[in-house]
Amino acid sequence: MQHERFPFQSLPFLFCLLCLCACSAVPEQGARLCSVVLEEGEGFTCADYTQSVSRGGDAVFYLNCADGYEIVGADYENAALAPGQGGGVLLTVPAVRYSTVVSLTVEKSDARLLYEPNDGSGRAPVPVPVTPSHLRWNTATDLFDREGHTQLGWNTRPDGSGTAVGLGSRAAPEEGTTLYAQWSRWSPSGLFRWEAGQDGAVITGYCGDEAVVTVPGELGGLPVRVVAAGAFQEAGCDTVILPDTVDTVEDGAFSDAALSTLYLFDNIRHIGNSAFSGCGNLATLHLNAAERPVYSGTYYDTFQDKFDRLLSLKSRRKIVLFSGSSTRFGFDCAALDAAFPDYEIVNMGVFAYTNALPQMELILPCMQPGDILLHCPEFDAAKRQFCTTTDLDEHFYSMMESNYDTLALLDLRRCTNVFGALERYLTIRDGMTKKSYALSPADFDEDGYPVDSPSYNAYGDYVVYRPNADSETPVYGLPVEYTAAAFPKERYIDPLNRMYDRFAQRGVRVYFSYAPRNALAVSEDSTPQARAGLDACLREALHAPVISALEDSLWSGVYLYGTDNHLSTEGATLHTRRIIPLLRAQMEKDGLVGYDG
Repeated sequence: MQHERFPFQSLPFLFCLLCLCACSAVPEQGARLCSVVLEEGEGFTCADYTQSVSRGGDAVFYLNCADGYEIVGADYENAALAPGQGGGVLLTVPAVRYSTVVSLTVEKSDARLLYEPNDGSGRAPVPVPVTPSHLRWNTATDLFDREGHTQLGWNTRPDGSGTAVGLGSRAAPEEGTTLYAQWSRWSPSGLFRWEAGQDGAVITGYCGDEAVVTVPGELGGLPVRVVAAGAFQEAGCDTVILPDTVDTVEDGAFSDAALSTLYLFDNIRHIGNSAFSGCGNLATLHLNAAERPVYSGTYYDTFQDKFDRLLSLKSRRKIVLFSGSSTRFGFDCAALDAAFPDYEIVNMGVFAYTNALPQMELILPCMQPGDILLHCPEFDAAKRQFCTTTDLDEHFYSMMESNYDTLALLDLRRCTNVFGALERYLTIRDGMTKKSYALSPADFDEDGYPVDSPSYNAYGDYVVYRPNADSETPVYGLPVEYTAAAFPKERYIDPLNRMYDRFAQRGVRVYFSYAPRNALAVSEDSTPQARAGLDACLREALHAPVISALEDSLWSGVYLYGTDNHLSTEGATLHTRRIIPLLRAQMEKDGLVGYDG
C-alpha cells in the first residue's frame, strides 16, 4: 500500500520567503496589506495561490485535492484545515502580520474509505482517501447532514448490525472499507420545555417517557445551545443523545436521571461533574469528534496506536509492558520478542502522570489466560501509578482523542471526575493548533520535531537514538521517596492489589518490576536500609511477584536521557538484558511454557 509524504519547499519559493521576511521584518508605519502566497505542489490545486489581507486578518484558501491525496498540515503557526463544500479543503492562515509563504504537507495513499449517507435520499456515496498512519483508520466527521436527525457515527452494515464506529474514530479496514451513516431521529419538540437564550434555545425541561431521547439540534428555528439545570432531573430514559449544537450542560441538568448511555460531541464547552450527579447507572460515554485533533503526532497519540496493536493481538498469547514513559523509553521489545518467541510483545507505556487505573481497565479485557502483564510503575508518580484514585483527568482524554471509541469501552461506574476532566481537556485544547488524524507519533521525536525514520517501532518502543549523558547529575530536583513509610498499605498497596486481583481472575499473570530511576534522584531518607525495607514490604504485601531488585532499578545518570527516568538507548538495551532472565525465571516458577529457555 503506497504511503508517501510530500513537503513542498522549492528553492524559488524559499527565496521568495526570505525576501518577503526580510522586507517585513519590521512592519512599516502605515502599511496595511500583507501578501500570503500558497506554495504550489503535487496533489492539490487552488484557484488563487496569492491573497492580500489586512494586517492581523485571516487568509482563507479553498483547495481541491487530487484523487488519493490528503493535506495533513501547513507550516504556519495555528493554520487550520477544515472540510469545504464539494469535498474540498479550507485552509485558514490566521492573524497575518507579515507577508509570507505557506507550504503544505500532502500525503498520498491508495487506501480509501467509502461513506454511504444511508438516509434514503439517493445521494451518492463519498470516497475519502485515507493515510494509513495507524493499524485502524480514522473516519470522517462531517460528510453528511440530515434534517431532523443527529448522526451517531458509522457502521459496517446499513442496518447498524455490523461494527459501529464513532465520528472520527478508527475503523478496522479488514472489517470493510464501506461505512454507512447511522442516524437518530430527533425526539418530538413538544416533549421539551425551552426558552430563547442569548445565542439559541435553552432546554429547561422534558416531559416524555422515551427510552432513547435524541435532543433536537434546533427548537423554534433556534439552535439548541444549553441544557439547563434540572431539565432532565429524574428522567427515566436509558440513552440521551445530545446534538453538536449544544455548548453547555448546566450543573444538575441530569441529576438522578436513569440514563446508562450518553452521546456527546467534542465541541461542547461546559459540562461539569455535577451535571450528572446521582446518575448511578451512567456507564457508557460515546464522544463523537466535531473538531479536528490537536494531539496527533504527540506521545499522547501513542496510546491509541499501542491499543490498536493490543486489540489486534487479543486472541494471541502476549506479554504486555505497562506504566508511563519510563516503559516507553526503557525496553528493547525486539530482544524480548527474540527471547520469548511464542509471546507477542506490546509496550503500553505512555505517560506516568495520568492515572493508571482507567488505562488498566482498558487493557484488562484485551488479555486472556496465560498472558503476562509486566507492571513497572514510576515511584515519582506513585499516586497515579498505584491505582490510588479512580479520577479521570485531562491527560487521559488527550490519549483518547484520536479514537474516542476507546472511551466507550470504559465503565464509567468505576470512574470519578468523568465530566470535570472532560471539560478541562476541551478547554485546554480549544486554543491549540488543529492537526490531522493522518499524523503519526512515529513521524516525530519526543519534542515534536519531524524525524527521517520512525520514532516508534511496531511494539510501541520509542526508538530514536538517545546518547548517554555526560554527567550523573539528576536533571530535575525532585528526589523520590523509597521508604516503606511513604507507601501505607491502605493508600497504595490495597488499591493496586485490587487491580492485580482482577487480572488474576482472568487468568493473567501479573509481575511487578521497578521502573528505572537516577540513583542520585532519591530522597535523603531513602537510605540503603530504608530501600531494603520498602523492597521487603512490597514483596510481602503485593499480590504479584516482584521479579527485580529495587537496587538494580537505580541507575547511573550516565544511562539516562533528558530526565531522571528515561533510559538512553544503551540503557534500554542493558535494562532489557537484565529483565529477560528475571522474567524467564518467574515464568519457569509459574510453569509457563512457550519461551526460549
